[in-house]
Amino acid sequence: MDFASAAGIAAHAYGARRDSSGRLLLAEAVNVAQALGSGATEAALNSAVLYGVPQNTIWTVDDLARMGVDSVVCEVVDLLKHERGETYMDFVRRVCAAPGLSGETARLVMVADLRIGIARTDSDALRERYESSLPLVRSALATVS
Repeated sequence: MDFASAAGIAAHAYGARRDSSGRLLLAEAVNVAQALGSGATEAALNSAVLYGVPQNTIWTVDDLARMGVDSVVCEVVDLLKHERGETYMDFVRRVCAAPGLSGETARLVMVADLRIGIARTDSDALRERYESSLPLVRSALATVS
């Protein structure tokens, strides 16, 4: 699946929904994809634009798979889903420990998302949370395979 198709699925799933700051969820997803840089793979771009769908809509990873989203992207989206009852740091550690291409791609998307979060948040507590997580995820990019 190409990026335009993945972005179209994200647009359909998100509609005009906004986050608590009033930003369109679709715009936030595209911003994460943009933050990956010009060398990003198609899997990373697609994962970036779709990773919040199961977290912020009624759509599931299975729904994405039925829409034709490839298995690696579905694995990344599933990895980046913050599970009910999971602490934030347990979530970060789980993503950091995930093996293979899906784990590596999830960490790339997480780094992009954290960088955006650090730049945009008005909350000192959230900024501190993101800033403390970023080195852990960056370090895992170099060590987990």
